[in-house]
Amino acid sequence: MDINRFEKIRILYEKVPVYRKRWFVLLTLLIFLPATILIALTGDIYAKKGGSVYKFKNNAINQLLIMAATFMAAGLFLAANR
Repeated sequence: MDINRFEKIRILYEKVPVYRKRWFVLLTLLIFLPATILIALTGDIYAKKGGSVYKFKNNAINQLLIMAATFMAAGLFLAANR
């Protein structure tokens, strides 16, 4: 985990909704890209490391959005050219 992409915050990880946790966002990135984009656009994404909770910084969320949009565009392009 690149600590420069995250901001340490003081909340309990158990209080974070499941759809805002890093593992869930990465899972949606693999399974259903529109859900990843929706989650990233509508709020914060959190990660846990060593008992501390971290929030994705805005630049990390922007990179996630660009990556998801690129994957979705490539998938649509490939599907249209079949």
